Amino acid sequence: MTNRQRENFFSKFTLTLTAITVSLLCSFVHFSHAASSTSTPVHTNNWAVLVCTSRFWFNYRHMANTLSLYRTVKRLGIPDERIILMLADDMACNSRNKYPAQVFNNENHRLNLYGDNVEVDYRGYEVTVENFLRVLTGRHENAVPRSKRLLSDEGSHILLYMTGHGGDEFLKFQDSDELQSHDLADAVKQMKEKRRFKELLIMVDTCQAATLFSQLHSPGVLAIGSSMKGENSYSHHLDSDVGVSVVDRFTFYTLAFFERLNMYDDASLSSLFGSFNPNLLLSTAYYRTDLYQQEVEKVPVTNFFGSVMKTIHTESAYRVISSKDSSHPKSSDMDAQRITPSSDPKKQVDHPDTNVVKHGSCPHAEIWDMMVEKVQSMKDVDSIVNYGLVGLLSLVALSTWHSSS
Repeated sequence: MTNRQRENFFSKFTLTLTAITVSLLCSFVHFSHAASSTSTPVHTNNWAVLVCTSRFWFNYRHMANTLSLYRTVKRLGIPDERIILMLADDMACNSRNKYPAQVFNNENHRLNLYGDNVEVDYRGYEVTVENFLRVLTGRHENAVPRSKRLLSDEGSHILLYMTGHGGDEFLKFQDSDELQSHDLADAVKQMKEKRRFKELLIMVDTCQAATLFSQLHSPGVLAIGSSMKGENSYSHHLDSDVGVSVVDRFTFYTLAFFERLNMYDDASLSSLFGSFNPNLLLSTAYYRTDLYQQEVEKVPVTNFFGSVMKTIHTESAYRVISSKDSSHPKSSDMDAQRITPSSDPKKQVDHPDTNVVKHGSCPHAEIWDMMVEKVQSMKDVDSIVNYGLVGLLSLVALSTWHSSS
């Protein structure tokens, strides 16, 4: 073969490889974009933002409302590091409090809500509309510690509970500032654009609570209010020993519903909605579900009020390995620990994630499956593009070297 024929051969070979590389690169990029656009985030964690917006001793019940929800979500499994607690006043240390360092939501005084396990993130004059919106949107100053930040992501379910005095499309903060309905809607919109939540449940206990949701338009949002427009929300009962009302009706019956549950119950959101009796509330509870894609009859309340537990389904119970056998496992023990598919073909269909390795399978098919799995695991499209560019540069360098020689 002459030099000219050799150069023509390498030129054609290089062009062919370049065309194949570009074609594969375009296919991979298209595949990655399609996969990223069709994939939906998985529910991985729960957060709670609990806000009491009222000051002064006569608003004792609003702090008791918030601390009651705080105790409930902790009991159902949400840890303190995923709860943002905002209390506008400290009733426990108020000079009028007959029971210092204690807060009750019932006149029997059996449960002290302000116990040793309360971690308040924002207290007193820190509870402002500005700080509240910063918590939701994540726009904090650099000096704000992580414990005061809502570090949620696109796999988070967030419970937002607010209680205080409100009116037509507003909620009062500190008896001097107001959170408007459009402020809340804008913050939720920013949260959705920043992928700060997968689903959001907003629960508000205040007068005319339903009007606070009128401007919401972001998908994945579910809203519950204690009263309709023109209606008041009322306290439940007065504690003559403390001297003020200690809990609101809407929150009281919400707590009554959750006291019957634990973190393993599968009670649905619709059962929570159905538990609110207008004759007991003295108002009409409002639910907005048009922005929520799921059926509330099939969504457990623990999706927002509880923890996320990863469950591994197996066909048999776990076998405990003794310490005597753990240091030198036998080959039969190692085989027993592997997950094997069921002999029943129906059960194999029910477990699509089980990989069956067949003897004598084609090695090229295995290599191709490995490549496809690698591409699917790549979340960054730029890495695929970079790999393609490196391959192209290598081919160009090879072609230049052969043409010069």
